Amino acid sequence: MSDGRHLVLGDEGGSHSLWLRETDPGKPLAYVVPRDDGIELRSRATQRLEQRLSGVPPDRCPGQFRPTHFQARRLTLLLGILDMLHGERQSRPSTHDIARQLVYPRLAIGRGAEWKASSERRRTQRLIEEALSFMNGRYRSLLKGKLAGATKTFGPK
Repeated sequence: MSDGRHLVLGDEGGSHSLWLRETDPGKPLAYVVPRDDGIELRSRATQRLEQRLSGVPPDRCPGQFRPTHFQARRLTLLLGILDMLHGERQSRPSTHDIARQLVYPRLAIGRGAEWKASSERRRTQRLIEEALSFMNGRYRSLLKGKLAGATKTFGPK
């Protein structure tokens, strides 16, 4: 049994992620918006989609959905860290491996006591913790326009 279709519709103002559950042909579709902390953002996204489906040029995505260049690079780095941690390797990579391959690829990183006392090691550990927290549910904060770490927020306070 299928849970429906998952689609991403791109447009100039931002993409629309949809889940179309099994429906009867010819019957009208309905929007389902959970009543939770993200209801305002989801309602605006629903309005944008309705505009697009009606042929009206949609508004731009709310600022909360558009990370800055720096924030996008940081999120990409966090995803890379998660890919390394949960990838096809047989053993979990060390903090040193993650730093050498992803965080500081052009830097000669020391070993032993030099590495243990380095600011690079501490920063890499913080990035690993942040990546794991996003994986364990903090990714939902992105819908609310919040990104912890050096970037703080996506949108206005």
